[in-house]
Amino acid sequence: MKGNKKIIGSAALIIIILIFFTAGYFINKTPKNYNDKDIFVEEDKGEKTGDKYITVYINGEVKNPGVYNLKSDSRVNDLIKASGGLGDKADKSRLNLARKLKDEDYIFVDSIMENGAVNGTSGGVNNAKPGGKVNINKASKDELKTIPGIGDVTAQKIIDYRESNNGFSRIEDIKKIDRIGEKTFEKIKDKIDVN
Repeated sequence: MKGNKKIIGSAALIIIILIFFTAGYFINKTPKNYNDKDIFVEEDKGEKTGDKYITVYINGEVKNPGVYNLKSDSRVNDLIKASGGLGDKADKSRLNLARKLKDEDYIFVDSIMENGAVNGTSGGVNNAKPGGKVNINKASKDELKTIPGIGDVTAQKIIDYRESNNGFSRIEDIKKIDRIGEKTFEKIKDKIDVN
């Protein structure tokens, strides 16, 4: 009786092992040999050359306002050239042509009115959000200075921080700036945004 149990147990073990080997064979079996014509690879020409692109919008006193795709290292000057140049009434003194563009930037070129007054927004770029919030990842120095408690030095520190750290990921990160503590943050948190 003991001998029969050993034989049955051994036979069951051998059958289980054979099932695993057979299943493994069929799972790993290659159904077809592929050649180059059977494989399709989609290439992104921008990544192939290492170029990355940003999308920016320019409006105001330019010849062809609109949305443009430019290389990621482009400047305001490159965007103006792409848009056909400045219009006759453009206020050139209010533009920072050397400013590096970021994805989703909105550039507004102010115009000089007949009496010499300027029509438009300060600095050529408007980064204020609906509701009066200032985007601290995109705002110019002058726009940052419109935030209560932010002066010239602190505005520059905000710009320096965002350029060296790829921007602010949340508004609380502004407390990492020297001169901005918990009290200042509580005063400005409803006036700033990072998106």
